[in-house]
Amino acid sequence: MIAGLRGRVLAREDDAVVLEVGGIAFRVFATPRTVAHLASQDGEVRVTTRMIVREDDVSLYGFLGAEEDRLFGLLLSVSGVGPRVALALLGQFSASGLALAVAQGDERQLTRASGVGRKLAARIVLELRDRLQATAASEDGSVVPAVDDEALLALLALGVPERRAEELLDGAEGSVEERVRHALARADKARL
Repeated sequence: MIAGLRGRVLAREDDAVVLEVGGIAFRVFATPRTVAHLASQDGEVRVTTRMIVREDDVSLYGFLGAEEDRLFGLLLSVSGVGPRVALALLGQFSASGLALAVAQGDERQLTRASGVGRKLAARIVLELRDRLQATAASEDGSVVPAVDDEALLALLALGVPERRAEELLDGAEGSVEERVRHALARADKARL
């Protein structure tokens, strides 16, 4: 499987970029935000990828970070969600916004994405809530008790360990979305 590519952008399409890697051109489907970011870069770019193999198709889907890739994988695990619908959801929402919509059970928000109707939105909330609870286990393997803090729930949904999520949210003020953005910005700075 191809987990990532580093190369030069040869072409930009509405829903994909063509990357040249070692003389081979790969079409990588991505959200409009990711396509715009990659196309605006000079020189080599890096993209995390997920290869989807179907009976009649082999496609690459690209992401700027591991959080988007992880959420894409979670979305694909939902019955009825294919790669295009998962990409549409990631294109409609930021990673934190999508995790927050699922954590809050906001099915109406999810239907804003192309290809997502009321029934599919309800299934996404139902199936991802269960998976996200399974993901929200502490490092010692015990299940984390129910949390009332929606910002913390959103970070847990993104796969951030509970202790780390609490550290990232420490001192963050404002709405739930502002607190999640603040925490993700702190996490990005810590990686540098």
